[in-house]
Amino acid sequence: MSTEVFSYQVDSPYEEDIKFLTVVSESEGGKEQRYQKWLKPRRTFRIKLRARDITADADTLWRMYIRMKGSFDTFFFQNPNESPVTAETVGSGDGTKSVFYLGNKVSLDTGDVILVAGSLTVTRSIKGTGDYLAFAAYTVDNNLGQITTNAVLPSGDVLRGGYSFYYKCRFRDDNLTRQTFATNLADFGLELEQII
Repeated sequence: MSTEVFSYQVDSPYEEDIKFLTVVSESEGGKEQRYQKWLKPRRTFRIKLRARDITADADTLWRMYIRMKGSFDTFFFQNPNESPVTAETVGSGDGTKSVFYLGNKVSLDTGDVILVAGSLTVTRSIKGTGDYLAFAAYTVDNNLGQITTNAVLPSGDVLRGGYSFYYKCRFRDDNLTRQTFATNLADFGLELEQII
């Protein structure tokens, strides 16, 4: 898997889908059973990049597509509709816990999304007073979204986090078209598919 980041600002509007795969079996008596074939959803992002400078964005995107060999390799994509996350309650101290997980708004702990290195800010409310102060006594695992505090959090203390994250994606198709419509300007239409 590549660690390259799709770093292009997407144009609005853009589309995203979320899909599950459910298998439905029906007995002769009409009773229905449902099975979840995918345990997690798969997202598809349909994006447009309009009026991109050929010598800057258009050529670098074209070369990225070639490096990924179309839909073969993966990269990281930050969904602007979901990232960054702000003021997410991460957890509360109980006098015994020192490990907490980000991802109440997204499933970071599944390993399907990756925390952007250096993006995490943590605040702490002592005894749940509602006054949140900067907190830095922790380590973080970016792949799991796991925060480990340096000491056990006392009962009633609350942690909140703000962070950005990436989905692991690939280009959905093995062909890419760019349309040049003016000197040094091109349009692209792309579909990216989340890897589950």
